[in-house]
Amino acid sequence: MIALTWTYGQLLRGLADVVRRVLLAQLLLLVPCFWLLELSQNVAFRWMNGDWGWVYPESSHGWFSVISLGLWSGAVVALWALNTRWFRPARMPRWQRVLWSTALCWLGQWLGGFLAAEVFHHPFQVWPGSRLVYVSFSALFFWAANALLYQWIARDDPEALPPRGPEASSEPVRPLPVTRAERPAGA
Repeated sequence: MIALTWTYGQLLRGLADVVRRVLLAQLLLLVPCFWLLELSQNVAFRWMNGDWGWVYPESSHGWFSVISLGLWSGAVVALWALNTRWFRPARMPRWQRVLWSTALCWLGQWLGGFLAAEVFHHPFQVWPGSRLVYVSFSALFFWAANALLYQWIARDDPEALPPRGPEASSEPVRPLPVTRAERPAGA
């Protein structure tokens, strides 16, 4: 039998803390920011190349979709998970965090587009000039901008990070014994 060390109340308090800090702070702030950044990136792509970089075939607007806010929520959750579960514990430098986030989110965009079109038969986002159809190599630049923005907003708290290096050991720290001569008066 598996015994859980957390009580039900502790689990709910932990989940409520995650919901408060992550969902309310990052999702409500970053999802609209990323969506507006996506719109501006598509407009900039059109200014530079004469045509939209990506289109939404099932959207009445063509060059943007409000439904993509849901996908941006998934991207923010993925960036948060990478940051809290991999990057911070490994004390990875910011430039490596941006590279990994860029590559993984770019692959996630292609996979999401592929699944939407080929599995569910509702193409979500299509890049007309790309051989990859659901993403382009130029999207790496856009994902890098998103990853930089995320790393800038989700700053690390040095106090919350575990120690790293030779001074960090797996053994618990034991207090040194205090002799009678070292005790303060009245103790």
